[in-house]
Amino acid sequence: MKLPGSPALRHMCATVAATGLALALAPASMSAGAPDAVGDGAARPATVTAEYADTVHGGDAAELNRAARIAATTPKSAETGARIVVSGVAQVQAARHARPRPVELLESTSAGWRVLARKQTARTGVFRFEVGAGSQDRTRSFQIRSPRFDGLAAAHTGRLRVAVVRPPTTPAPTPAPTPAPTPVDVLTPLGLAGDWSYLFAAGGSRWNPCTPIRWAYNPQGGYAGSLAHVQEAFARIASRTGLTFEYVGETTHVHRTASIFPAHADIAVAWSDEAQVPDLLGGVVGIGGGSAQAAAGTDVAWKMVRGFVLLDRGHALRPGFDSSGSTTWGQVMMHETLHALGLGHANGAEQVMHGSASSLNHNLGAGDLTGMSRIGAGPGCL
Repeated sequence: MKLPGSPALRHMCATVAATGLALALAPASMSAGAPDAVGDGAARPATVTAEYADTVHGGDAAELNRAARIAATTPKSAETGARIVVSGVAQVQAARHARPRPVELLESTSAGWRVLARKQTARTGVFRFEVGAGSQDRTRSFQIRSPRFDGLAAAHTGRLRVAVVRPPTTPAPTPAPTPAPTPVDVLTPLGLAGDWSYLFAAGGSRWNPCTPIRWAYNPQGGYAGSLAHVQEAFARIASRTGLTFEYVGETTHVHRTASIFPAHADIAVAWSDEAQVPDLLGGVVGIGGGSAQAAAGTDVAWKMVRGFVLLDRGHALRPGFDSSGSTTWGQVMMHETLHALGLGHANGAEQVMHGSASSLNHNLGAGDLTGMSRIGAGPGCL
C-alpha cells in the first residue's frame, strides 16, 4: 500500500502460531511500490518492510513451555566408516534448580527400537551422542528418548534419518587425527550451521555496520528492570556481530499505532497489548521486523534503514535471561531484535531464531551464529 507523504512501501507480513514464538509463515501480501517524488523533484528510494508476528499457544507461556521438551539434530548423510553425531537439548528445570537428565539414543531395526547408548545431559539439558556409520549403504533412523524426570514429562524426538553412503572413489588425502569430543557440559552451539535465513529472503538484508545503530525504548507497560534486559540483548548481539549500538533514550512510539517513529533512532522497542494493537490478539507475544532500501553491488540486496520490536505485555514470561527452564523475556527480546537487524527464521527448535521460544532454545545455536555473522560487521560497509 502507499502511504501519503511516505516512500512507496511493499509490505510483507507473516503471522504465526506455535509454541512460545512458534511461527508458521503465512503467504505474504505484496504490492510493488515506485519511488515517491519529494519537494525538489528528486526520487526517494523505494522502501520495503518485513515483519514477523510471533505467537504463544493460548497465551499461556507456562503451558507452552511444557509442550516443548526435546530436540535433536543429525547430519542428513554420512560416509561409511565415519562417525554420526546426534546432538540436541532436553527440557530441564531453571538453571538454579537444574539437574542432568537421563537420555537414550535408539535406532529403528526390524525388531523394533533398540537402545544404542544411555547418558545424562548437562545441567543445561545439552546432550551429544556419537555412533559409527557402519560399512553399508543404507538409511539409518534414530530417536532420542528421555523418561519422566524431576517433575518433567517423558519426551522423545521424531525419527532422525541419516543416509549412509560410500565415499568418492578418488583418492582422498590422509585424514587428520580425530579431535577429542567436546565435553557435554560445554555450551557448544547446537543444530546446523546453515539453519538460518534473512528477514528479506529474496537477496538478503543487513544494516550498515560502519555507523552506530541507534535505538530508543518505550518503557510504558514494561516490567521493572526490562530496559536493562533489552540493553543486555543488544550487548549480546553486539558481542557476536561486531555491530555498534547506541541507546538514545526513551520514546513514546509504539509500532502499529499512529505514533510517530522517533527521528533520533533507527530501531524502536516498545510494549503493547491487544487492546492497543489488534495484531497482538490471541497468542501473539511479539512482533519484530524492519524496513530496507535496495543496495546495489553488495553481498545483500537490501540495506536495513529502520527496525521495530513490539512486545506483548499480556504474557507472563520470566524476566531476563537464563540458560534453561521455562521461556524468558530475554529470549523473546533477542529473537525480535534479530528480526529488526535482518534475520528471519530458523527451522531447528534449538535455534533462538526458531519460531518457538521454549526451554530448548535459551542459548544461541549454530545457525543463529552463522546468521549473525552474515548480518554483522564481517561483510563490510554498505
